[in-house]
Amino acid sequence: MRQNGGMTDKPDSPDAVLRMLLAYAGDSFEERLAQELAKETFVGGRRVVKQKLPKLPKAAQTTVHVVKVNLHGAQPPVWRRLEIPSAMTLDVVHEVLQVAFGWSGYHLHSFETVCGEYGGQTMEDDWFGQGKTGDDSAVALAQVAAGVKAKVVYVYDFGDDWRHDMVVEKILPATPGVAYPRCTAGRGETPAEDSGGIWAFNEERAEGGVPGGGFDPAEVTEELADLAAVIKPTT
Repeated sequence: MRQNGGMTDKPDSPDAVLRMLLAYAGDSFEERLAQELAKETFVGGRRVVKQKLPKLPKAAQTTVHVVKVNLHGAQPPVWRRLEIPSAMTLDVVHEVLQVAFGWSGYHLHSFETVCGEYGGQTMEDDWFGQGKTGDDSAVALAQVAAGVKAKVVYVYDFGDDWRHDMVVEKILPATPGVAYPRCTAGRGETPAEDSGGIWAFNEERAEGGVPGGGFDPAEVTEELADLAAVIKPTT
């Protein structure tokens, strides 16, 4: 803070307040604040109480998560309905979503869940370097989305910030002989890589610059069949 004619000016910014508090309280304040932040996480911009990652249920080996995935902010809506093996790890779910929304894997990604953030890379917290993303190859979908209505947010390309809101609609027994994952429904053409984010995409659509053709879930399912981790239950 600055002194001006015997009066104390307000700090210029929240960052100035934080620096002042850290200087006043020392490491103990920083440690306490980091501990409090570790108790919470963000899912789609909403602060929630962070939950402990549960063990993978045995039943997850024979069930599928039916999820509806919306491209956040798209007008008109762009969405896909997918059937994903409950025990599939998030790194493979990432591949599924890349296929379903026509992405090419050029950029970083992360999953925001009630159990924390997971990705294929390590990112340190902007303020303190305390929080790191977990390894998405070590966590299954059923662990971070345990029940119906559970929500997971998939973010792709931290520059354009494509957010995909994934909500669990059903958890069903896998059908023997059916190859999962698969796409059963959807709507809307998807954006191109590096096209500027959702606002640019919506503007382009409004101007007629994005094709409005029909969407065929069978085509997506055919592409998903090329994934190395396709699961075809036998019982």
